Amino acid sequence: MSIVLQMETLLLDVRYALAMMRRNLTFTAAGLLTFALGIGAITAVYSIVYGVLLRPLPYPDAERLVRLSEEHPGAVSPLRSPMLSNLTLYAWSDHARTIEQIAGYTPRQYTISLPGGAERIDGAAVTPALWPLIGERPLLGRFFRDEDAIAGADAVVVLSERAWRERFSSDPSIVGRGVDIDGTPHAIIGVARAGFSFPAHDTQLWLPLVVRRPPPDAVAGRAGPMSVMFAIARLRPGVSVEQAAAEGTAAARTTVRPMAANLLFGVGGPPVVHVRGMVDEMTSTIRPALLVVAAAVVCVLLIACANVANLFLSRGVARQRELAIRGAIGASRLRLARQLLTESLVLSIGGGLLGLSLAWALVRMMRSVAAADFPRITEVTIDARVIAFTALATLVTAVLSGVAPALRGAGFDLAESLHGGDGASAGGFRGARATRLRNVLLAAEAAFAVMLLVAAMLFARSFVRLIRVDSGYTPAHVLTAQIFVPGGDRDEQAGSMNRLVAALLDRVRALPDVHAAGAANMMPLDGATAIAGFPAPWQPPGAARTTARALAYIVMPGYAEAVGLRLRAGRLFRDTDLHGAITPWIVNEEFARLYLPPNAIGYQFVYPATKDTSERRNEIVGVVANVLKNGNDTPPQAEHYVLPRGPARFYGRFELAIRTRDDPAAAAPLVRAAVRELAPNAAVELLPLSDRFAESVAQPRFAMTVLAGFAALALALACVGLYGVLSYSVSQRRRELGVRAALGAARVDLVALVVREGLGVTVVGLGIGLLGAALVTRFMQSVLFGVTPLDAASFASAPALLVPVALAACLLPARRAAAVDPAEALRRE
Repeated sequence: MSIVLQMETLLLDVRYALAMMRRNLTFTAAGLLTFALGIGAITAVYSIVYGVLLRPLPYPDAERLVRLSEEHPGAVSPLRSPMLSNLTLYAWSDHARTIEQIAGYTPRQYTISLPGGAERIDGAAVTPALWPLIGERPLLGRFFRDEDAIAGADAVVVLSERAWRERFSSDPSIVGRGVDIDGTPHAIIGVARAGFSFPAHDTQLWLPLVVRRPPPDAVAGRAGPMSVMFAIARLRPGVSVEQAAAEGTAAARTTVRPMAANLLFGVGGPPVVHVRGMVDEMTSTIRPALLVVAAAVVCVLLIACANVANLFLSRGVARQRELAIRGAIGASRLRLARQLLTESLVLSIGGGLLGLSLAWALVRMMRSVAAADFPRITEVTIDARVIAFTALATLVTAVLSGVAPALRGAGFDLAESLHGGDGASAGGFRGARATRLRNVLLAAEAAFAVMLLVAAMLFARSFVRLIRVDSGYTPAHVLTAQIFVPGGDRDEQAGSMNRLVAALLDRVRALPDVHAAGAANMMPLDGATAIAGFPAPWQPPGAARTTARALAYIVMPGYAEAVGLRLRAGRLFRDTDLHGAITPWIVNEEFARLYLPPNAIGYQFVYPATKDTSERRNEIVGVVANVLKNGNDTPPQAEHYVLPRGPARFYGRFELAIRTRDDPAAAAPLVRAAVRELAPNAAVELLPLSDRFAESVAQPRFAMTVLAGFAALALALACVGLYGVLSYSVSQRRRELGVRAALGAARVDLVALVVREGLGVTVVGLGIGLLGAALVTRFMQSVLFGVTPLDAASFASAPALLVPVALAACLLPARRAAAVDPAEALRRE
C-alpha cells in the first residue's frame, strides 16, 4: 500500500512540476536548452569514445589479440607505421611460448580489370594463418592454405561479400572463376562472410602474402631477403603483453640484421619488439585527442548543471513565499525538497530526450566530416548502450543540478518567509548562504569555461603551427594523377612504361591552363615510399665508411616545377639530362648535410659496375629544400632525385604532377581522357594535391574544431548563467536599488554595483580556471605540435575572451538596475 501511495505522490509531484514548467516558459526553455546541449554533447562524445576506443573487436577472445611491431631505439625510420620484419616473425614463431600464432598482412590497393574497365579497390595481402587466428570462416569456397603463400604458386584471391555482391552480382558459382588483378589472372577460391572487412572497412579482396624465410647463414651487411609487414598474434591464456614483448625482443636479437634492416628501421640500438592490444594500436593516433575531447565535454556538462542549478536558485527567490505557504499548511521539509528535486528530474528528462536527438545528429555529422583514416569511425553509432548512457547522464545531471536548490528551498525560516523577509534571516533561496552558493556556481562555470578556452587555444595554435611548417613544396594549383597500368611491373615492359610516361607528359603539357607537368614514382602524401641504400657519396676525412639511406625519387624534367620544390642551390633537371655520360642528381638539404661535402654543386662520384649495372658517374646538379613527404609532423629525411635512366625506371604505378594556373580540378576530365587514350587498360585516380594536404591534417583539424565548439558552448553557457543570475538579482533587489537611488546614488553607481558583482565572481573563476588549466594541460603534450602546454598566448587568450563577454552579460541587467524609479520601487514594496 505504501508503494502505491508513494507512486501517487510521485505522480502528483510530476504533475505539479509540469504545471510549473508551463507557467514559466522562459525558465523552462532555458533549462531544456541547457540540458539538451550538455547531455547531447556528452552522449555524442561517449558514442565516439566507445565506438573507437572501447567497443570490442568482432572476433573470438578479441581481448587476447595483439599487434606486433619492432624498432631500433633511437633511429629515425622511414616507415609510416609500426611494422614487423620477416626475420623476427620466423625467429619468434618457431619457438613461441607466449603467443599461439602470428599472422602478417599488408593493406594495399589493387587494379582489378572488369568488363566496365579497370578499377582500383582496397585489399590486403595476408598470410594463411590470419583466418584461423581471428576465427573466420568463408561464406563460399575456402581461405588460403600454406601452399598458396609460396613464391611461384598459382595466383588465387578471396573476395569480400561486398565485392562478390556488387561486382559479380552474387553469382553462387563464382568459386573457380578467374579475374585479372594487377595484370595477372587470379582464380577466385572463396568469398568472406558479410560484414568481414579486415584490416579496414573498405577491404574488398585478399591475396596471399608471401613471407620469405631468411637463410640461416645470413651475415651482417649482406642484402638478405628482408621484408616488413603488419603483424597480429593471439596471446596464450594468462600471458601479459609485457611477457610477450620480452620474448619477442629476445627472438629478434637472435637474428643477424642485414643492411636492409638499417634501411627500413634506421640505425639505432638493438631491436625491440612491442606488443600492444589491437584496439590500442589501431587507435593510437587518435586516442590522446579523443581523451582530451572527452574531458572537455565533461566540463561542458558540469557547466550546464551549474547553470541550471543557478536558474533554480534564482527562480526560487520568487517562489520563497509559495514554499512557505506549503510548509505552513503541513508540508515537511523533506516533502518540499523532493518536489524541487522532481522538478529538476522532469526538466532533465526533457533535456535528455532532446539531447539524444542532438547526439544522433552530431554523430552523423562527425562521421561525415571525420578524416578518411579516422580509425573505427564506422563503428560509431547510437545503440542501446549509448541510450542507456544517456539515461544515466540524465539522472546524474538531474541530481547535480537539483540537489543544491532542493536543500536551499527546504531550509528556510517559516515565519520570516511568510512576513516577506528577504534577508539572511529568511534563509532558503533568499539567505546569504544561497547568495554565496550562486556565486560559487558562477565561479565554477567561469573556471570550467576558462580551462576549455585555454585547451581550445592550445589546439588551435598547434594546428596553425602544423599547417605553417614549410613542407618543401607548394600544393596549391597542383593536380595529381596516380596511374596504374596492369602488367607494367614486368621487366619486359620497362621501355614501354618510360615511353608511356613521356607521351602522357607531352599530351598533358599541351592542355590549356597547364603551367608545368612532371612524373614521378612517388609524391608527397601519396602512401608510396621507395627507399634506397648505397655507399655514401662522400665522407669526412678519417670517417668510417658508411651507407647512405634516402628516399629515392625517380622523376621526369618538370616534376620539380610542377610540385613547387624550393631550389636552394644549383639547378633543376632539363630534358637534355635524360641522355649523357654523367647521371645528374638532385638532393635535398638533409642528404647534402649527411652525405656530401660543403658546396656540393658539381661534386662527382662513381659507383662501380655490378652484375646488373655498369659503372655510373654521378654529379650533384641541384639541392632542394627538405620535402616532408609523409606529413608536416614528420622529421626530414635524406632524399635524392634521379631521372629514368639505366636501372632507374617507371613501373606499373606512377604519378603525374600537373600545375595549373586556375582550379586544378577543372583539368581532371582532360587528363583522364588522355590516359584512357594512351593506356586504355589503366586505372587512374585524380586528386588535387591541396586535398591530399588537407587530408593529412584532418585528424588534428577535427579535434581542434570539436574542442573549439565545446569551448564556445561553455563560454556561452557561463555567460548566459551570469546574465540570468544578475537579472533575477536585480528583479529581487528593486527595493534596495530604489532606496539607493532615493538616497542620491547616481545611475552610474547602480550600474557599477551590478557589474562589480558579476565581474567579481567571474574574475575569481578566471583565476581558478587558469590554475586548473596549468595543472591539466601538461597531459596534452602528446597531441600538441610546436606549442608547449603552458603557452603564454593560449593562457592570455582566456581572459581576453571571457572578460569582455562576461562584461556584456553584466551590462543589460545593470542598465535595468539603473532604470529603477525610486518612487515606484518603494510603492511596489
